[in-house]
Amino acid sequence: YAVVEADNEYLILASVLLESVGLGDAKVVERLEGSDLVELRYEPLFNPHDFGVERRRFQTHSQLPLQEPEERLTYRVIATDFVSMEDGTGIVHMAPAYGEVDFEAGMYHTLDFVHTVDLQGNVTGNYPFSGKFVKDADPLVLEDLAERGLLYRSETIRHTYPFCWRCEAPLLYYAKQTWYIRTTAVKEGLIAGNAEINWYPEHIKYGRFGDWLENNVDWAFSRERYWGTPLNIWQCESCGSYDCVDGVEDLKGKVGIAGLKEPLDLHRPSVDEVTFICSKCGDKMRRVPEVIDCWFDSGAMPVAQYHFPFENDTLLEDGRFPADYICEAI
Repeated sequence: YAVVEADNEYLILASVLLESVGLGDAKVVERLEGSDLVELRYEPLFNPHDFGVERRRFQTHSQLPLQEPEERLTYRVIATDFVSMEDGTGIVHMAPAYGEVDFEAGMYHTLDFVHTVDLQGNVTGNYPFSGKFVKDADPLVLEDLAERGLLYRSETIRHTYPFCWRCEAPLLYYAKQTWYIRTTAVKEGLIAGNAEINWYPEHIKYGRFGDWLENNVDWAFSRERYWGTPLNIWQCESCGSYDCVDGVEDLKGKVGIAGLKEPLDLHRPSVDEVTFICSKCGDKMRRVPEVIDCWFDSGAMPVAQYHFPFENDTLLEDGRFPADYICEAI
């Protein structure tokens, strides 16, 4: 890395990229190793404390971020293996709330976790551009940085970006809590089961499907849709405790059950009206708003069609499945 003097400013960037960013003729004041920059403290362009946005921090390498006190803090430089020396400056901005790689690096290095955008895609806090949709705020961010003397240069580049495959709307990566099934706990069993299957074509066995099993991550099980199989979890309005209801009879047996209609309808919106008494504090429990991933419905077809395990168990014991195999995204 190099510390260069340009336009009465001292800039730090990768030495091999000086030419590509127009600083090839700039005076090099000092040469540094990347390791020399690690743990260097700096003032962020938009300190969360100054703009009224919630700041959390990863407490360990595995826990979700927890609320941080509101004192004003500087940030620090970390080292990661995805910084490119092909373009840019060799220094990457980190946004753990808005990218998977950044999230993982933030968790590993216990960085601050800051959400500056709400679920409608609008900027929160008290920035000059608060309330604007993120894409509409882009030029306003540059204007604000320039006014405060914090913008050295800006340019427009072309790069890949995620779009909805249905409507082509631009998407925003957004870290938020959701419900998971810990499929990593049964990873080895899944791999062993795959080895017993006679695949056709054979290359799928240890190719596309086998690779998918080897790189298995926990299944993000819930979806935020208005229709689907309702997630069978109720949460207390007061103490926040959860109750996972394991069937109709379990639901009917809850203390203080209310809103259960006849004939029985456990789909949305009817199921959302069902409440019962919390066994921990005695207040009201309501179903969480999420529904289940539709792939769960597809995968359950061989047993759900026969209402197993509640009845017809002998049909499955005799091997009379309605289908031998379900092909999903292979």
